Amino acid sequence: MAEDLEVRHVGIDEIEKGELPKGSFIIVRWMDASDTRARLVDHEESPDVNCKDWGLYLGVSGRKRKLLILGKDVVELHNVWGATRIPLELIEDVRLVLPREAMMRLIAEVRVLGRRVALRRYKVQEERVSVRIL
Repeated sequence: MAEDLEVRHVGIDEIEKGELPKGSFIIVRWMDASDTRARLVDHEESPDVNCKDWGLYLGVSGRKRKLLILGKDVVELHNVWGATRIPLELIEDVRLVLPREAMMRLIAEVRVLGRRVALRRYKVQEERVSVRIL
């Protein structure tokens, strides 16, 4: 099956125009900020932090700055999504892996994606745990 996948590049203009269907499975390469301790020469030599995220395209949102909303998980009972928000100007590449039609067969919640998606909100005092895999 992996051999049959036809991954294609998606332009930022296609995303801004709303031509990429919500619910499509995408991979996004983007530049992120970082906070690290190193010698000054190390900061100067390689300041870039390249990230790659994948998930369901949930649309573009934002008042001051346009953000690509990338769905990571969903609470089935309430149809509330966990998502990553990536500023469009930081995106270097977007690849369409599976179109919305294929994802609708795999994930039922994709069928009901409309104009608005409820995103899960974290409380300020809620502790977020990160796991490092060696």
